[in-house]
Amino acid sequence: MEKPMKVLIVEDEQLIAMCLKLDIEDIGVMVLPTVSNGKASIEIANKENPDLILMDINLPGGMDGIEAAEQILLQKKVPVAFMTGYATDMIKRRAQKLNPVAYLNKPVDIDRVKQIIETLKTD
Repeated sequence: MEKPMKVLIVEDEQLIAMCLKLDIEDIGVMVLPTVSNGKASIEIANKENPDLILMDINLPGGMDGIEAAEQILLQKKVPVAFMTGYATDMIKRRAQKLNPVAYLNKPVDIDRVKQIIETLKTD
């Protein structure tokens, strides 16, 4: 039996996180407990081994999503899709250094997220 795909959503806006979670679960993918800061994302990623991380860049708590993704990627190889509503060139350059599977502008297009998930499932 194939193990279910697990997605970690790191998003500080609860409504966005909830909508993403529901849309992803609708296609039969397991969503791990949603977290809203970098430190918690590192802890959950290390404990749960997600197959994809949807990482908001602008997070509270002193660590942005790019820094959190860097910490996670030092310990495990996991695809990361960055999400942001504030896309400056400097932020994009920092994010691109981590070779994300996608760079999604908010509001996030759920069809694009579903495409990413389907691509990862077939890899």
